[in-house]
Amino acid sequence: MNSTSLLTASLWGVALLAGPVGRGDPVTEWSAYLDEAVFATAEPVPAQGRSAAIVHLAIFDAVNGIERRYTPYYVTTAPPPGARADAAAVQAAYTAMRALYPGHANVLDAHLATSLAGLPGSPGKSQAIARGRAWGEYVAGQVLAWRSTDHWSDPQPPFQGGFAAGQWRSIPFGPNGDGALPAVFPQLAALTPFVMTSPSQFRPGPPYGVGIPDALLHPRYAADLEEVKILGRSDSPMRTVGQTEIARLWQAMGSVDENRAARAVMPANARLVDKARLFALLNMVACDALIIGWDSKFAYHLWRPHHAIRLADTDGNPDTTADPDWTGLILAPRFPEYVSNHSVLTAGMMRVLARELGDEHSFTLNSPLMPGFSQRYARFSDAAAQVQEARIWGGIHFRHACELGTDLGVALADFALANYLTPRHAR
Repeated sequence: MNSTSLLTASLWGVALLAGPVGRGDPVTEWSAYLDEAVFATAEPVPAQGRSAAIVHLAIFDAVNGIERRYTPYYVTTAPPPGARADAAAVQAAYTAMRALYPGHANVLDAHLATSLAGLPGSPGKSQAIARGRAWGEYVAGQVLAWRSTDHWSDPQPPFQGGFAAGQWRSIPFGPNGDGALPAVFPQLAALTPFVMTSPSQFRPGPPYGVGIPDALLHPRYAADLEEVKILGRSDSPMRTVGQTEIARLWQAMGSVDENRAARAVMPANARLVDKARLFALLNMVACDALIIGWDSKFAYHLWRPHHAIRLADTDGNPDTTADPDWTGLILAPRFPEYVSNHSVLTAGMMRVLARELGDEHSFTLNSPLMPGFSQRYARFSDAAAQVQEARIWGGIHFRHACELGTDLGVALADFALANYLTPRHAR
């Protein structure tokens, strides 16, 4: 059986709009509650990937432990006889999110009560529901205990970069001078992956194939710098209004925003375990995509266009020219340029959706952080391709880092689909 036959859907005209959480199956319902928790607690994008993967893996192992249609991810213990899979999904999601978002506990408690009251047969099948809840809580506890040692909370030495040509340094921010701040989220470069064998499994070669400082002399580097210099400038006359809005949209997007794509396209009659599997795969890939990005960034620490353009007279390349007043449309994130995190992340997630549901579909993406603007796509792969352009239009990436990031995201998704949560009959 191919993966498309596991889940099929007509996505024509689907809009992925933020709004109240509707009653539905426990998997999509609690995925939406996860979005709510992320935005209520202002969880940053780099942390969202890990949290969402933990939640959805707990849901998957809880549901699949009962249904036994796919290879388990982490928990292989047998569930209690008669346990309800829907109750297990609710309790696993709640238990994981209660641990990850303690400040959101009161809201989660209310959601738990609502979800349990909405289960078919509740409270008539109280024993089956109770056993499902006990199993879901156990599974979530096991996943949380495992991830408590994944190095997320380990202190990491500060990464300041350097001041030689080509080396990353922070841009001026508030009262801090140029290059005074260390890179943020250094723990992602050391985080235990969900599907990869190590953080460096998909590490690419050095920038432009040669690394710093030779990369600065490469003809492709000069061309990339000129492109972002023109299109990514804050007041660029060459960038259209639409391109400006798309750049800002993708800057606002996080992995949970892209999870809304899966919720919107999910066929209502899909099995609960299939839904749990798709979300688990999506979010494992999302987290590991960020690990790939940070691993590469800290391995090569290439400077951002902000400094590359302002200091082009120091790079030794006769085909580049400096513009000491250049400013990008978007404030560059505080970590090195190569590779593009968002390109790896979106390419990976969209590849999972394309492989599982088929690529040829029309859908719309938006973000609660950018109300009033949305973008329509004809294919999942079109969204991944547009991220590359958006990062250039935003003035924060060179094309080389975006194109390579997309290739890495696709490779990561293919690796995850080939090796994790596979149908039992295929083993």
